[in-house]
Amino acid sequence: MPSVTDARAAAPKPARKPPLPRAIYALFLIRLIVSAGSFVHVLLVMILTGRLGWSGSAVGVFMSVVAGLSALGSVAGGKLGDSFGRRRVLAILQSLAAAIFIASAIAGYGPWTPALAAAALALLSGSWPSINALVADHAPPERRREAFSLLYWGNNVGFSVGPALAGFLYVHAPRALFAGNALALLIAAATAILFVPELAAAAADKPAKADVKPPRSGAESGTPAKGGSSTLAVLRADPVLVAYALISVLTAFVYDQHRFALPLTLKESFGEARGAQVFTWAMSVNGLTVVAATALVVLASRRLSSLSAVALGSAFYALGFGAYGVAAGVPAFLGLTAFWTLGEILGATNGNAFVAERAPESHRGRVNGALSLAYVTGGMLSPLVAGPLADAFGARAVWAPIAVTSAVGALALFALSAWNRARGPGSVPVRAERLAQSPDSGSGQA
Repeated sequence: MPSVTDARAAAPKPARKPPLPRAIYALFLIRLIVSAGSFVHVLLVMILTGRLGWSGSAVGVFMSVVAGLSALGSVAGGKLGDSFGRRRVLAILQSLAAAIFIASAIAGYGPWTPALAAAALALLSGSWPSINALVADHAPPERRREAFSLLYWGNNVGFSVGPALAGFLYVHAPRALFAGNALALLIAAATAILFVPELAAAAADKPAKADVKPPRSGAESGTPAKGGSSTLAVLRADPVLVAYALISVLTAFVYDQHRFALPLTLKESFGEARGAQVFTWAMSVNGLTVVAATALVVLASRRLSSLSAVALGSAFYALGFGAYGVAAGVPAFLGLTAFWTLGEILGATNGNAFVAERAPESHRGRVNGALSLAYVTGGMLSPLVAGPLADAFGARAVWAPIAVTSAVGALALFALSAWNRARGPGSVPVRAERLAQSPDSGSGQA
């Protein structure tokens, strides 16, 4: 009769998770560098109102135009990445944005500054779908959430130091804002070229041969899609993903107020120079909170579904952003920033993983671009609504409707999560391996 020790020895050992490939750490470094040097985007509202003397309404219209251009950039960048290579498109777009910032540093501040900044930010937006698609390409399926969390953490390590430096340059060396931003983008582009292999090049646009297996990317593919499938066809096949995209418009509408209404509120409360400093401190608190709390938040929320965690994040937004309307003193503003950042962590660490699970490998760039379009649409509407409100009633009046909007978004996401669970396991997109075993299983429709 075998002993207990023999039985334990014969028991299979749990499989170890595969390691994250080097490309994921290179992408982590790219996000860190770009966020640390994102000087112009962080202070764009301050530049327009302080250096160029624009009104809140005028800045609101301009920021909406920037958001619209960024939406076009995201969609075009996702398509280009899928068609011509994600690493190549990432490096080219970041280099072009750097060239525009170099021209801005040489020219100095003037009537051309807004147009140059808008062009550079649109190009930079075009690079984000390729980064998200590259993470999904390289990360093993069971470690995708960790991979996206790592990049999000790196983004905020950079963002915890970048805004403070940007605030110093804004006061003491204004042109260096553009030069420093350009340098960061050039380093990031070089890192992509040197350390991020291209795995899934133009798979969606090449007809597959019946007798040739498609190349594997090292990561399990998401929803299968035929090479000729359009992005709209892929989205129509997954109503949960479409609903998530629509609700994301509300989430982005709320979140982008930290770039628009918050600097206006701080300028109104503390004056231009002091307000700019407090704003950059708040953005550094945002980054430091992510760095310090991401692991704890991920651990605490591990039993929640991805959608429920994103919904809880919107509830944090409702409380944190809403309280800006009655905040008094620097500590209050910084504390509230740390509070709503917990909601940002919940949304960021779960949202990208949710999309990666459902997007086809051949269309990852385009699906990420379409989701970016939803985020940018919310960002575009954000200043259009907040600008006139701030001009008419003061910047603090913006925060009450923002709190209500965020609460509505949270309830909608909780309802979507419940609907997704009610649809059962069949609602999860079919995996590529199952499709290969059953050629007639369909196109991945939920």
